[in-house]
Amino acid sequence: MAIKPYLQLVRLPNVFTAAADSLAGWLLVGGALRDGAHWVPLAAASMSIYSAGIALNDLFDLEIDRKERPNRPLPSGRVSQRFALAVGVGGLVLGVLLAALSGSGTSAAVALALALCVLAYDAGAKRTVLGPQVMGACRGFNLLLGMSQAPALGGPAGWLVAGSMAVFVTGVTWISRGETETGRTRGLFAGMVLENLAILGLVAASLQPRAFPSPSTDRPIVAPEGLLALLLVAWIVNSAIGRAIREPIPAHFQNAVKTGVLALVWLDFGVAAAVRGPLPALAIAALWLPAFLLGRWIYST
Repeated sequence: MAIKPYLQLVRLPNVFTAAADSLAGWLLVGGALRDGAHWVPLAAASMSIYSAGIALNDLFDLEIDRKERPNRPLPSGRVSQRFALAVGVGGLVLGVLLAALSGSGTSAAVALALALCVLAYDAGAKRTVLGPQVMGACRGFNLLLGMSQAPALGGPAGWLVAGSMAVFVTGVTWISRGETETGRTRGLFAGMVLENLAILGLVAASLQPRAFPSPSTDRPIVAPEGLLALLLVAWIVNSAIGRAIREPIPAHFQNAVKTGVLALVWLDFGVAAAVRGPLPALAIAALWLPAFLLGRWIYST
């Protein structure tokens, strides 16, 4: 049995970016990497819910994909609808249970909110004008999942980071709406504006490390490596979008979307490195490698 179609179904490269969100949230609120009993279940919950959401997305989009993307696992018949349904429903339930295993009822509640948000998007919200915003909200909840064991879910500074990530993904989603067409640039411009606003929000959060919960009385200073990472991400995503604006063909749209998705890891790294220092944030950066390598073999959009 070929395994690639099953990995394509859940967009395996992107699954690692979901784990990066919750790990970044954990570090931002003062969590320690050595405390794996708490953050590993949260990261696993993020990965499970993300995989489930993508499988359900393709299941709900089956008829559309038969026309626009017939080579995908479900319309091509390489993966059964029954399997996709099992991954979707089972993954949502498993994600909530994994979050509960972290020892926090709040974590389980945030995971449940995330799962419901994912389900709402897949079941119909994505076909409305609110679709990109709902997708962005899913990403915001995912980052909040990592902060769910801190007072007030990380407080205003944490909410700014989660909100900024939500805005960034909203922008990526607006771009993705035109990835099968030629010459449609409205979503590109909207996506560019939103992605840049999100990066500005992350920079603003990075410049106030004292606003985040701290595990000690130490008052951290801003680490320049984190700010540099955010600026590099801004340059890379704008370059990809600019290429699509100059030549609006599906291949360039898809590259802009893929670039935006993989950039999520570096956005997470950047803000975490700025607030907590680059050393613990390297654990987030490490998640980019499997996402990038697998992305050369398995599509991400």
